[in-house]
Amino acid sequence: MVPSLMPSSRHFPAKPFARDVPEIDRAEVLAIVRKQMALLDLDLSGLTVVVGATTGYQAATATVAALANASRVVALTRIPSRHPSLAATADATLAFAKHAKVSERVEVTNRIDSRRWQDVDLVANCLQVGPISRSLIELLPSRAVVSLMAEPWELRPGAVDFDACDEAGIKVVAPNLSHPAIDLLPEFARLCCILLDDAGVDQRAARLAIVCDTPCAPFLEHTLRERGARVSLFSHPALLTDDAWDVIVVAMRPSEKPPMDINSLGRVARNSLQPLLVQFSGGIDRSAASYFGLSIWPPKRPTRGQLGLPLDLLGAAPVIRRLTGGLKAGEAVYRGAQMGKDSVGFVVTAGSATVERH
Repeated sequence: MVPSLMPSSRHFPAKPFARDVPEIDRAEVLAIVRKQMALLDLDLSGLTVVVGATTGYQAATATVAALANASRVVALTRIPSRHPSLAATADATLAFAKHAKVSERVEVTNRIDSRRWQDVDLVANCLQVGPISRSLIELLPSRAVVSLMAEPWELRPGAVDFDACDEAGIKVVAPNLSHPAIDLLPEFARLCCILLDDAGVDQRAARLAIVCDTPCAPFLEHTLRERGARVSLFSHPALLTDDAWDVIVVAMRPSEKPPMDINSLGRVARNSLQPLLVQFSGGIDRSAASYFGLSIWPPKRPTRGQLGLPLDLLGAAPVIRRLTGGLKAGEAVYRGAQMGKDSVGFVVTAGSATVERH
């Protein structure tokens, strides 16, 4: 085998890890919101909607629901009332609502009384609302719909109790990230390229192995090839060959145990070039990697179920496409629309929660 001419991963000039999310321009974000709502014909008239109260572009979620004529929007913080972060999330969420002149229909709270869950029609699954546990599902009326706001392969284990939803007759829906009005898979590939840039990887000549079992795989491969990288794709770490890789990109589904485990890392470590591991999604056993002397980027472990970089780094449009798409998928299922393979979303059941489409 001819050795790679690229330098060892130990010599990649990585950039500082901290990244600043662009400052929020509410007028610009609101314009994007209105455009996306019109494109999707989002209409939540008469519905009570529960979303998360947060900061950044996602703080617009409550405003989107209110602009779509939801009769009531509850933005849940899940932060204790005396916690200092409560004020920041409440302020960001209400600031968007006030800018759009719909704040009278948005309520920010850190908890919902158990009896009030009976009035809820649509629940947006997010960190502030989740996990969607059996105890929560038992409080919801059978007409309620849970919108995952992500495809099932993106979810961390235990985010939603699909069995309890099936038993209660509550429908669970996911947005179709390949729908033309959402189209997020190419954006994920762009985000991965930024992560590689941060790691100091010169993509124009690097030998990259992509270990990916998600629908992102062909987009990652295509985008990196366009940038000049020599790319090979593997659906599981066990299938990874012993070539002289400069970089191994891990882009797996979230799981209870890291797919890149001690056995896989031991095989990687036998490569004399010691490739750089880049964690875009899914888990890496970082203790084992440290034992074998392998370098990982980013240096801080991403939260399980989160990407190596936040989608916000790409600006408002991708984030707004995701959240409007998730709400539209929930609305469509609530109204009884038939969901086909080209629809804005698809229904997810306990038996299909580990696949991309149902």
